[in-house]
Amino acid sequence: MPLWSMDEWQFLEREVVTDPKGRQWTIALMDVLGQQGDPDMPNKLLELQYSSGRYFTLIYADGGALQRERGYASLPEATIAYGNLLVAVIDGSLDPSQPVFRQDLED
Repeated sequence: MPLWSMDEWQFLEREVVTDPKGRQWTIALMDVLGQQGDPDMPNKLLELQYSSGRYFTLIYADGGALQRERGYASLPEATIAYGNLLVAVIDGSLDPSQPVFRQDLED
C-alpha cells in the first residue's frame, strides 16, 4: 500500500524553498474546506465550525514529514503569514527542522 503524501492535498499556494543550510522545505497555504472528494464543500455551518482555523500554513520536508502548522480564521491573515514563512525560511530566521505544532488542540 503506497504511503500518503502531503503533495496529494490541494493548496492555495505552495512553494519549495531552500534554507541557508541547503535543505529544501515545502511551504504551503491551504483551505481545509473544499478539498477534492470532500462531500462537505464549504457551507455556512462548516465555515462556522472552522472559524478559528479554516486556513492553514504548513511547512513540510520532502517525503511529507510535517514540521510546522498554524491555523488562521481569514484568508488575508493566512496569506500574510505564508509570505512571512517563505522569507523566514529562506533568510534562516526560522529553522523548520525544529517542529512546531498546534497548541490549541483538545485532548
